[in-house]
Amino acid sequence: MKKNIVLSIVLLTGAFCFVYFWNKYAYAGEEDYFSSNTKPEQGLQIGIIGDSWVVRQNLDSLLSRKISDQGVHAEIYSSGNPGAKTKRIYENLFKEDDEEFSSKKVIEKKPDYCIVIAGVNDAATHLGPDFYTHHMMMIIKTLLHYNIKPVVVSMPEFGVEEDFKNKNVLSGLSNKGAELVLNGGTAFKIQDYRNALLKDLKHNGLDQKVVILNFDEVTKDYEKDRNLFGDPLHLNKLGYQKFSEFLAKGIVNLTGKR
Repeated sequence: MKKNIVLSIVLLTGAFCFVYFWNKYAYAGEEDYFSSNTKPEQGLQIGIIGDSWVVRQNLDSLLSRKISDQGVHAEIYSSGNPGAKTKRIYENLFKEDDEEFSSKKVIEKKPDYCIVIAGVNDAATHLGPDFYTHHMMMIIKTLLHYNIKPVVVSMPEFGVEEDFKNKNVLSGLSNKGAELVLNGGTAFKIQDYRNALLKDLKHNGLDQKVVILNFDEVTKDYEKDRNLFGDPLHLNKLGYQKFSEFLAKGIVNLTGKR
């Protein structure tokens, strides 16, 4: 009887671990493009998609004001999913408008540019550059399919080590296990993710079709600029002021209006 109980516990634990790791590390399947006959509206139109960085501190309103301060008017459409990894951000592009965190509406608006802010959650859960790059490329190719210019913010600097210290035992072991399998036990660095994306863009001949905004212009050292962060994963109000100015500068430079 006891052996059966122990065996059942082992099997259940094994099944739980399998499902947990599968959900965490499995790549998204490629979605079918949907038809969209909407025509772009007049004037500069900007979309923003990504994770919680999109929805915090009213980034869309901040960006609109910062662009307006430079004499440029733009309509901005944003859709952010707190906690989302690049896999979920890609999948959200194909969700129907009535589904939670759908960003299909951004595509249907046919903006001139779409700012992509993603990757923090990939790095925080140690998914590795291949996972990040695979899904970023899918996002980029989807935007290009709909004639939307992707404007990608390079993976933001944040407190990777500080965030790891706050994780529970299961998450901590999962992350360490991923590093062991994917990188021989060495922790991935933010620059590893950035370099992998640049390499893949060039390999696929897309480096000239995508704009990369270097987040180092906001900060390239979490330790030195902790005053810009509310916690290891997120900017605070001051950080968003600087971040929105950085985005506005990038967009205004693209439009050629100064």
